[in-house]
Amino acid sequence: MAEIIQIDYKTTLDLSGARYTKKQRVFMNEYLKCLNGSEAARRAGYSIKCAHQQAYENLGKSKIRQAIDKAINGRSRITLIEAGVIGPNEDLPERCS
Repeated sequence: MAEIIQIDYKTTLDLSGARYTKKQRVFMNEYLKCLNGSEAARRAGYSIKCAHQQAYENLGKSKIRQAIDKAINGRSRITLIEAGVIGPNEDLPERCS
């Protein structure tokens, strides 16, 4: 079952194909908003004391990292299209991927 979460008008998070805990889902959502692992971990409900370690561990998990990277690349693509750098059917330039 495909599960897509809309973060903002440019960013979607695709959670299909892997299992995530509730905290991991919230962590990814919050990370895409602030791009700060420790802050995202605190917002996801991890304790203040271990938020940095939990962020490090979450970002080290390939399934989480891949989902986040896919969302960030999608956001970059939309930004470049809006700026007129690339067309809607073009791939991201090498320096952006």
